[in-house]
Amino acid sequence: MPSAPKLLDPTAIMRSLRPWHRLGRLGLALALCAFAHARAMLPLQTERTSRFDLEVTGTLVGAPDGARRYVRYADLCALPTTKLLLSDEFIQGRQEVTVVFLSDFWKAMPVPPDADCLLATCQDEYASVFRREFIAAYRPFFVLKINGAGPDQWSGHGPASDPGPYAITVSTPLVPAAGGFLSLEHKKPWGVVTVEFARYAEKFHDAYAGRWASLSTRAAAGRELWVNACASCHPGPGRTFSGTKSHQAFAILTAIARGDPALFRRYVRQPTSVSADAKMEEHGYFTDDQLQAIIAFITAEQR
Repeated sequence: MPSAPKLLDPTAIMRSLRPWHRLGRLGLALALCAFAHARAMLPLQTERTSRFDLEVTGTLVGAPDGARRYVRYADLCALPTTKLLLSDEFIQGRQEVTVVFLSDFWKAMPVPPDADCLLATCQDEYASVFRREFIAAYRPFFVLKINGAGPDQWSGHGPASDPGPYAITVSTPLVPAAGGFLSLEHKKPWGVVTVEFARYAEKFHDAYAGRWASLSTRAAAGRELWVNACASCHPGPGRTFSGTKSHQAFAILTAIARGDPALFRRYVRQPTSVSADAKMEEHGYFTDDQLQAIIAFITAEQR
């Protein structure tokens, strides 16, 4: 069981603030912020103790880059939670879900100020990219309970397919504007096992470097579509962050996009029309212009 949080002694706090008085109001404000920040931090474990521990990695203050830490389910439940009523999200009909918003999770983690994205990876190698501006605008959240049941009770007890140990989703009734975000389904990963705090410019560097450094306007728009949709399953140029569920090299996609754009478009929209055993989901909502923009990005169309 996680240990109970220690209560801060007000007298001790004031005593420790005395050295900051020399810096005036700014120093006092910084000190108070430091205390508030320290008190809000989630406990991080160095070893996994349960399959319901959420693995956290990336850039974390006080840990080497890439170090793996673990947040216990009970500690996540101790964060501010909200109960939402959703329809047909995990089970048929109405369901009450207990959630923690990614914004509150972010605040409770030792994340440096220049980290600007959260990358979620699932047990089936699917991935989702949540940039800080997306988190602020659309309020994605971790699902902790479905109708009062935690992830240890999800398998075979309601959802047709177990979404655990963690699911992240976005509620259109909660934030109606989310309905206008293209590829919103790619922001609803199930089976999330790892989250990484990162700097977007580093994780997606190769999509902006080399042949991708001076893209046409159309190709640059395609890059945004790629990051928010295609990268969930497909590796990008170089070492660009992505999921690897497709197990298909970027060079193969490049060859198809360059050699037979019509085949590429047909496959994205209706994969089984090209290959009967295709596992990729249909993306029929992409317009011709959007698909052409993705092709322009893949083939590094220049200005």
